[in-house]
Amino acid sequence: MDIFSHLLIGLLAASWASGFGPSFYVAVGALMSIVPDFDFLLFPLWKRFPFTWHHGISHTLAFPIVISALAYFALYKMTAISDTRLFLIMLLTGSLHIFCDLLGTGGVPLLYPLSKSYIKLNIDLGINSLLTLFSMSGVALLLVAYSGYVHLLDSESVTILLSSIFVIYYPCRAVIKFYREKRPENKGFIALPTINPLVWKFARRRETSEAIEITLKTGGAMRSYRIPKDRRETIERCEDLVYTYWHPEVQAEMRFFDFPCYNTVCQDGRMKIIWNSAEMGKFIEIEVVCEKGGVCVRKRFRRKYDSQIHP
Repeated sequence: MDIFSHLLIGLLAASWASGFGPSFYVAVGALMSIVPDFDFLLFPLWKRFPFTWHHGISHTLAFPIVISALAYFALYKMTAISDTRLFLIMLLTGSLHIFCDLLGTGGVPLLYPLSKSYIKLNIDLGINSLLTLFSMSGVALLLVAYSGYVHLLDSESVTILLSSIFVIYYPCRAVIKFYREKRPENKGFIALPTINPLVWKFARRRETSEAIEITLKTGGAMRSYRIPKDRRETIERCEDLVYTYWHPEVQAEMRFFDFPCYNTVCQDGRMKIIWNSAEMGKFIEIEVVCEKGGVCVRKRFRRKYDSQIHP
């Protein structure tokens, strides 16, 4: 989920918990709702300590508990004030951040360090541009209501309205996902979200001792991708490019995703494979270029949809 949606949900939750008005509690709750995404500040540690990656240690169940407890303890030591409500609001808004990312396609390592597995419900895209636009507008509307300058907009009514939209939006997406997966033609496939709640992609992952086999279905068309589990390091032919899936830098970017797919381009002695995932659609891809015996890996965001790469 994008930072504006996290911020809006944090503002709404803190507003409910503190009495529908601007207050110190709302400000702290809003801040706590985006604190887990400050993990980007740890990027110098990412290669040495993988658990510091984005959506790593800061997106676990333990993180909001520890941060809230530390803030509560620091406040008590400095002021001798035991503010239980502040602790609960921080715990609530921080936990909501983790839960909201669990709803998306990226997921979170909820039980780390007990389990390093990413848990996700695939109800919405990790970043949904329409939801981002709505949340930006919602934050602005709520701040105007808090200011009290517009008499027709009171903070309680705006909080109830925006909260109701979220409460309706996610259950509706979940119901549609469940319905589409249960249809006979989609048996064995997982429904993956798009921006439009009514349009879904379908993916299936099967693993054998030799390979990972991915099947994607969109608009009635089927595409299959096979990734051998043999972690070969020597790339001699174009078809060998598929082994770059196991390259550490590629794995670091693809760790969230269950349904990797690819497209290869080989000409004039230059071999290139472009990896992406069914979950992230057209937005993120990892390009691996093999040239003159060297391997170059880079991550990029696409601007133009390419149906050959993104089924």
